[in-house]
Amino acid sequence: MVEKIVLAIDRDNDLGRKAGIASPVIGRDANLNAAIKLAEADPEDSDINTIFGAIKVYDELKQKGEDVEVVTICGDERIGVISDSKIAEQLDEIAQKLGAKSVIVVTDGSEDEFVLPIISSRFRIDGVVRIIVKQSKTIESTYYLIKKMLDDPKIARATLAPLGIILTVYSISLILKNPEWGLGAITLVLGVYFLVKAYGFEESVENYLSTVKQSLMEGRLSFVMYIIALILFIIGIIQGFYNFWMLYNQKVMPGVVTLIVSFIYGSIWWIVASGLSATLGKIFDHILEKKSFKKHITMMFMIVAAGWAFWGASAFLLSKSNVINVGESPLQSLVMSIVAAILISLLGIIPLKIGHEG
Repeated sequence: MVEKIVLAIDRDNDLGRKAGIASPVIGRDANLNAAIKLAEADPEDSDINTIFGAIKVYDELKQKGEDVEVVTICGDERIGVISDSKIAEQLDEIAQKLGAKSVIVVTDGSEDEFVLPIISSRFRIDGVVRIIVKQSKTIESTYYLIKKMLDDPKIARATLAPLGIILTVYSISLILKNPEWGLGAITLVLGVYFLVKAYGFEESVENYLSTVKQSLMEGRLSFVMYIIALILFIIGIIQGFYNFWMLYNQKVMPGVVTLIVSFIYGSIWWIVASGLSATLGKIFDHILEKKSFKKHITMMFMIVAAGWAFWGASAFLLSKSNVINVGESPLQSLVMSIVAAILISLLGIIPLKIGHEG
């Protein structure tokens, strides 16, 4: 048991990925060995300096006679909920093991400091030490700095991926001699990318790609279902844009709302089919792993119910704008689709309720 912890943070788990060291790393000797192994694996990693900085703070406090321990904790390369959850688990572990009430946090002054609220919920933070690496004066080349940043997988994914998609889309539009389509597609890509970043959906995308890769490597049927889901989703987006474009080129220019609703009307059932395919893939995986899949059956019903609701609402609005003819009263069609959505969602809850009762 100690009174205080000098805590080094490695939020993206460079220590585990590059040096193969599991965290938490407790004790001066263990941290020193970890820093050396990380330096051998990647001499340019800033977390090396963070760990050495934590050891330095530990030594200074020890010389003053304080009861202190040095600990390094790591998250996960999937920055966000996953990495922060792992850090929270390790904080609980060291709190129970060492019994400390306060910490001095040592970071490299970047994204590691995002976990300070998690730390403060478990320990009193007596101080934060930021380790800033002094660069050689000869390193003045902007090219060098940019190259080093892009060597970081996180930065590369955030910058090069959208740029690569934009250039690819625009080059295809130039080959097809329709640059206006390219500009429209680029605007769409940027809009989707900003929404994904704003609402933190990048983890869901990464998890999907990781699941597809794992299914391929293990030869599972779900791999085919995930690919079909992706194809159906792309077809849905194309179909939605086709409806949008056909309506946009009419003699009488419709309103913005009508254009958006036409996109939903054209794409919704393809997107629903995509969701069903991906969910079936999950069910196949759970069957192979002998896990319960009742919640995924419920999810399939909910996806169909949502599809009915969106389709009914979009059909109602388009029929009121005289864009389509639903063959009956627009209001009646809307009410029927809402009733169908409610009934389907209620049917979907039944397997889940049976599972809980069981």
